[in-house]
Amino acid sequence: MSNKPVKLFFWLFLISLPFGFRTLLFQFTPDFNEYGAVFLYASDILMVLFLACAIKNPFSPKRPKLALWVFCGGFLFLAGLSIFFASYKLLAFYNFLRLILLVLTALAIAEILKKNWVRLENILAVLVGSAVFQSLVVFSQFLNQKSLGLWFLGESVLSPEALGTAKIVVAGGKILRAYGTFPHPNILAAFLLLGLFGSYYFLFASNRSGKKNFLSDLAVILAVFLISLGLILAFSRAAWFLGIFSTLFFIFFLFRQKDFRQRIYYFSATLFFIFLILISGFGWLIFPRAQIYLNEPAVSQRISYNELGWYLAKSHPLGVGLGNQVVFSIKNGIYQLFGLNQFWQWQPIHNIYLLIGSEIGVLGLSVFLVFLVKILISNFKFLIFKQTEDYKYLRFGITTLMFAALLGFGLFDHFLWTLQPGRLMFWLVLGIIWGTRPRS
Repeated sequence: MSNKPVKLFFWLFLISLPFGFRTLLFQFTPDFNEYGAVFLYASDILMVLFLACAIKNPFSPKRPKLALWVFCGGFLFLAGLSIFFASYKLLAFYNFLRLILLVLTALAIAEILKKNWVRLENILAVLVGSAVFQSLVVFSQFLNQKSLGLWFLGESVLSPEALGTAKIVVAGGKILRAYGTFPHPNILAAFLLLGLFGSYYFLFASNRSGKKNFLSDLAVILAVFLISLGLILAFSRAAWFLGIFSTLFFIFFLFRQKDFRQRIYYFSATLFFIFLILISGFGWLIFPRAQIYLNEPAVSQRISYNELGWYLAKSHPLGVGLGNQVVFSIKNGIYQLFGLNQFWQWQPIHNIYLLIGSEIGVLGLSVFLVFLVKILISNFKFLIFKQTEDYKYLRFGITTLMFAALLGFGLFDHFLWTLQPGRLMFWLVLGIIWGTRPRS
């Protein structure tokens, strides 16, 4: 059977990831709530078409490891079990169906990578290209301090004066945090991190043959610059920290490989030069934003959300139901217990690990954490001890960097578990990890 439809719908699905065009189908709660509604996204249609074509093709004769099936089966079983404890069972069932689709999508991505139907380099190229496009949108939003009318791509209506729009205050003036076509600047920032790490791959790989290509190097450097600019204008401190820390970690690991040392100097000098340009142009915005105070709302409210998560995990160890944390907390007045009295504060717990524990229970969270830790330990052991071709080492290092950065983001926000683009990013990267790990 031809694999062309599988590849076509995969690429369309991947391209659609940053674009959040959606339509509301159903509302479970009496009053509108983002987390109590059913939406149909354009990316949903492409994801289902990709899965339908992938399932029609025979799977690779190389069987996946038992641990993968245990994780998927056990995690889905516990997520499904949480439906019985949910206040809104249909809402939990809807989120369960979405979770099944996401897990199957990750497995299908792993499968087409193992079969070499798609190449990792091409996936990274699409991510880099998409991130550059988002960065251009971001810069335009920053210059205009409003949305650009790209509603058909999922762009929100933006203004520094609009209620609910993310902004920073510098010298008494309000500055819009850029959204791109994402529902929030933090989600944009996570996507830009994936694009930035993808551009690192091309910055190294472009000189793999030993032949210098000035134009390709210049294009990659320009991509790194634009994506870095987009990251700055998203004003996501978590992304800034994760981007800097992950980059230093990446340099450390590659420096251990003799084949990369000469290229590391060029790479580091390039990043430092870009850093100086951006600091000189936008330092007046970066330095005030980089300051963190325990009493600022972004910090104090996250502490309150975390306390709420611990409370739910302890009082409901079997979970309150998949996708039900927000509606359960509203219905039972739990937000008020932690000083979250305003309607706009009734959001998911800003930590996916506490959020998962509160929704599908402590056991479900344990399965999730054990599997993630197993992946990270396995990957870092490979990076530290395994001797392999430098090109394969680079590919594996980049995908591990992406995965670790997303897990780090999960400590500060909820979108990897609750919102469409965040979910797609997480399961896409997990599928890439499953499909590209070099064999021992």
